[in-house]
Amino acid sequence: MKTSIVMIPLLALGAASMKANTAMNDYFLTNTRHFIVTPVNQMQGDPLMEAMNKMMKEMQRQQMKGNVDLDFTSMLRVHHQGAIDMAKIEVQQGKDPEMKKMAQKIVDLQTKEVAQLDQLIPTLQSVTKNYDPDNKNSGAGKAMNDNMMAMMKTGNMSMSSTDHEFADMMAKHHKDGIMMAKSILAHAKNGTLRSMAQKSIPEQTTDISKMEKWMKSNK
Repeated sequence: MKTSIVMIPLLALGAASMKANTAMNDYFLTNTRHFIVTPVNQMQGDPLMEAMNKMMKEMQRQQMKGNVDLDFTSMLRVHHQGAIDMAKIEVQQGKDPEMKKMAQKIVDLQTKEVAQLDQLIPTLQSVTKNYDPDNKNSGAGKAMNDNMMAMMKTGNMSMSSTDHEFADMMAKHHKDGIMMAKSILAHAKNGTLRSMAQKSIPEQTTDISKMEKWMKSNK
């Protein structure tokens, strides 16, 4: 069964309601140095959606410092942890061997990369500002904002099983990751961060292809 998900503007909340069993987390992004992410609806008891909601709350806590390398590194770290949390749920609760194997690969790879990012972040804390986080119309500020807005979009999701939900959510998550990687390559200077971004594009493109192929074969 496919459940269509519609993004609801914040100002229209009074005119819209969704039942808990079909609701997704909708988010609204304000134009400040903080990326404010406001949960609108939650699917109570859905572990994968709870993991996604946790990631968005962590994004909410991110304050853009005005240095491209630091801000993208911090954002990528949160995005990776979200993937790890969702993949662990698939490993524990999924039934399909192919999806469980892919989920374990994501856990292993992105756990290593989170460790690299954790080592990198302290080295960037004293760097000087090199862009304006409030400028969301051009340059790195626009790239940061565009990446965050892309993460707000959910589209369609299959809720027929944990495996289907994971495949749908992770394919979208990877697409957002590729978008972020391309933004990093366009704006960041740090060699470690750029290397991670470059490496992730073909890896995640392959994963997306496999997940989308699996979904077509397992409707």
